[in-house]
Amino acid sequence: MPLTDISTFSDAKIAVIDSGSGAARELTDLLHEAGYRDVTASGQCELPLQESLTARETDLLVLDLRGLEREGIDLISLVRRRASSEDFLPILAVGPFDAARLSVKALQAGASEYVEWPLDRADFLSRTHVLLEIRSVCNRLRESKHAAEETLRRRTRECQESHLELLERLSRVAELKDDPSGGHPGRVGRLAGLIAQELMLPAEETRCLLRAAPLHDLGNVGIPDQLVQQEGNFTEEQRRQMRQHAQLGAYLLHGAENAVLQMAEVIALNHHERWDGFGYPQGLSHTEIPAPARIVAVADAFDAMTHPNQYKEPCSISAALDEIKREAGWQFDPEVVSALIRVYERQPSMLTIAPRARRVAG
Repeated sequence: MPLTDISTFSDAKIAVIDSGSGAARELTDLLHEAGYRDVTASGQCELPLQESLTARETDLLVLDLRGLEREGIDLISLVRRRASSEDFLPILAVGPFDAARLSVKALQAGASEYVEWPLDRADFLSRTHVLLEIRSVCNRLRESKHAAEETLRRRTRECQESHLELLERLSRVAELKDDPSGGHPGRVGRLAGLIAQELMLPAEETRCLLRAAPLHDLGNVGIPDQLVQQEGNFTEEQRRQMRQHAQLGAYLLHGAENAVLQMAEVIALNHHERWDGFGYPQGLSHTEIPAPARIVAVADAFDAMTHPNQYKEPCSISAALDEIKREAGWQFDPEVVSALIRVYERQPSMLTIAPRARRVAG
């Protein structure tokens, strides 16, 4: 394509600024004659036009430095500081003939090209065309980058959702060992979300807890079936084996970059810690126990008491609430227990014994 053929960039937005000497008009006329239709000119450097000189609203800045050397260099620096790392706004500086020092200062400040006055019209238009072409390429690269990033984000979300679904199904397998319905993980997640809302946790943290809580007993997949299903008292060795499910669950979830799985790891490891410090596996107490684990401990206990498994019948909601209240300050965080009571008082139907319950809002 001949350099005088500017049809590809005829709609480019070009801003021309000079010191008021009239060069802006001459440069504008030259650009219009060459076929550029969207050219604005200003005879002053310090004006509101500076505010609009961004890489999204301007395609090329032509700046005549004759008579405004200091202000012009400052403007070049200002434009460069404002531009984001992925935006390229070309600056074509025009300066007096044989002014090497000024050309160096302009280029150091961020000018893309420096041409001398009086102009070689063909050279000026050639440089204008090349700079607009470079800008066009940069814009296409930016758009391609954004499209690729969006594709990556979408595929990452799909991958994360797939992993979460797989882990949730695995948690059901673990729970089926002592809950034939397989509904315990989901119910614990929903109740944990309601408690979190009552505690006024941030919405994003509540949504994360809703997804992470069902994985609390994931470590049960590594515990022998006969041990999980055993009725009656455990020997000390059996109790030690059973307690390993907390660390095993955390191990299975360790190293994830997803926020839900990171929270699930914390819950799996700590949901059997006790407020009084006599829990396991680390003997944490009070607020040493992460908040998500303290919430899930209450939700887990309440659901286990109010739903049947293969070796016990459920107790009533009122009996379960009474038992949990008795353990407030001992096994459970008193604030979490109070939040559970408020959930029941405000929405008693949410705690009814049923295989499914409404999802937490949000």
